[in-house]
Amino acid sequence: MLTNNFDMRKWKEEQIAYFKKYMKNFPKGSKEYAILQKGIEELEKSL
Repeated sequence: MLTNNFDMRKWKEEQIAYFKKYMKNFPKGSKEYAILQKGIEELEKSL
């Protein structure tokens, strides 16, 4: 894994974008959707 702050920020932003696309595969209100949403929120807080 990359260690400098810029690379970590970029990695987190890429993961957020990927997870947001993946969320579209699940209906809102489903367990999977909620898990992904929580993970995205946690990544966004750490930026």
